Amino acid sequence: FYEVFNKMLKVNDKNDAARMLNSDCKIHVQESEKLLELEKLRNSQMYIEFNDLCYSVHRNRKGKMFFSVETEKKILHNLTGYFEAGKITMIIGPSGAGKTTLLKIISAKQQIDFKGTITINDVKQNKETFRKQACYVPQQFDLLPFLTTKETLYIAARLKLNINQNEHAIHSVVNDIVKNLGLSYCLNTLANKLSGGERKRLSIGVEMITKPSILLLDEPTSGLDSVTSNQLINILHNMAKTNCTVICVIHQPSSQMISLFDNIMVLNRGRCMYCGPKSEILNIYGMAGFTCPSFYNIAEFVLEVITEQRDGDLENLYKICHDECEKIRLHSKHNENELDSLTDSEQKCKTHDINTSINRVALKKSTWQQQRILFLRALICIWRDTMLTQLRLATHIIVGLLLGTVFYNFGDNAENAASNTACLFFILIFLFFSNAMPAMQTFPTEAAVFLQEHLNNWYSLKAYYSVKVLTDLPIQIFCVSSFLFISYYMTGQPMEYDRFLQMWSVCLLVTIIGQTFGIFAGTAFGTELGTFLIPAISVPLLLFSGFFLKLNEMSIYLQPLSFVNFFRYAFEGIMQAVYLDRPNLVCLEIYCYLRSPNKILSMMGMPAVSFHVILIILCCWIFFLHVIIYIVFHWKIYHAKK
Repeated sequence: FYEVFNKMLKVNDKNDAARMLNSDCKIHVQESEKLLELEKLRNSQMYIEFNDLCYSVHRNRKGKMFFSVETEKKILHNLTGYFEAGKITMIIGPSGAGKTTLLKIISAKQQIDFKGTITINDVKQNKETFRKQACYVPQQFDLLPFLTTKETLYIAARLKLNINQNEHAIHSVVNDIVKNLGLSYCLNTLANKLSGGERKRLSIGVEMITKPSILLLDEPTSGLDSVTSNQLINILHNMAKTNCTVICVIHQPSSQMISLFDNIMVLNRGRCMYCGPKSEILNIYGMAGFTCPSFYNIAEFVLEVITEQRDGDLENLYKICHDECEKIRLHSKHNENELDSLTDSEQKCKTHDINTSINRVALKKSTWQQQRILFLRALICIWRDTMLTQLRLATHIIVGLLLGTVFYNFGDNAENAASNTACLFFILIFLFFSNAMPAMQTFPTEAAVFLQEHLNNWYSLKAYYSVKVLTDLPIQIFCVSSFLFISYYMTGQPMEYDRFLQMWSVCLLVTIIGQTFGIFAGTAFGTELGTFLIPAISVPLLLFSGFFLKLNEMSIYLQPLSFVNFFRYAFEGIMQAVYLDRPNLVCLEIYCYLRSPNKILSMMGMPAVSFHVILIILCCWIFFLHVIIYIVFHWKIYHAKK
């Protein structure tokens, strides 16, 4: 699978990135130009207005006598402003001013319960439609660590575009983004090896694939040096020229960076202290008695004013800014409407001519198409993930050899029956924990990427989770088989095909339960809490598994813990596979009490249920855990939108 994928992306000269970037373009110039034209036309101008936005959060704090007191903190307070189409707007303000909250509300990615109105081109915002036209890039943009830059962009394009599976057209879009973002020198670098600036540019490039009408970025320059920051803002400035409404939250912009912005919005304590053209901000602040020194950084001056580091009346500034910005907004809106009326007929004519092609680009992929692409991506990640595949497989082989050495030929010896039972129980413990812990450690990163991509309308939860379950199965089968072939033979278990198959089926189901349990713990509770919860929940289950304490010896109040315990059924399953209806064991002494396999089973209180029922119960546990994980994902999606 990996070789096939590489052939799609292969270039004749690996050291010549420029040659790769231009090859498809030269061969398919007309096709590429048509595709880019389609994307531009699909990008209708989006003029965003918001009026009287209010948002508060309720928090509980400790009061007197251990009583909690609910307090309300206002994040946004009657916030009014606008973002112009085809321009790049900078949002600045001190920490806690409400900048990120405003982006989340405008993006409609999160269903925040706020008051106020948001209109798009004078029409009330339709959240479902708006989400498909807007892209929100958070400050921390998660990328799959085991995909290269080239693979990340290519797979994103396959998921987001639908061009009748035309590989050359998709390549031309990817190559164009690589060239514009300056990523050609790190095409074959894994995402976890990229620098901060490269990761930022790649995260923006992933969202540039569909040429979004609106791009919102939360502190895209954080952690970057001044040169990289300026390059990034210059890229966004060029994007704005293609009819894209670009909005950035910037923490500490330099003077050179500010020169690339068209508009500025200033927030302080949830209120708008200016919203309009960059060229007018100093004039309006001057009207309120705040004069900026010559050659002084505009952003630093504004922040000093609103944080009261400079003397003056902030309430008066707020009133003047509100009135003047309203005049600027009305004037800007009037010009926008005139421009739309002039270009509307021409735009409609062009759009009509290639309407069918545009629909092909914007058409949502079916679940099957999404699954095919996600399956390819998952296989690449599994192949490169040394912890989840190579190290995991090596561990199973090494432990299998160790177990075979310690319990060598114990399986057919009546004198070692008790030790062989302990060996079988150890097999279950190893298979469960060796699969649960790695899954819990690694899956939260993948879950964060899923949430990010799902909220940006890449693919459905059903498509992702079905692929996740299917792609995990081969490595589970391979690890269990390699471990069991070694340990089963070396420990001297009965060399009968049906008995081995029975034990293999139980061990495979325990392995799947372990990994599913680890995914559940990592998804629901995170890595730190999951590390504690998996042993904390598993140890009591092991105690009531039937190895330490027989069912008939338990208190009647504790027996339900054994009835619902998957360890109990798994342990009985492998005991039945090894000892049920088996001839007497070899005994070198005059008398061996445990020579009869049936006596060994009866001593353990077995069989209590038939083997087929055991398999059904273990499968029910797997199904139950998958349902819980699916519900947790739905809850995560819902919570992410809040």
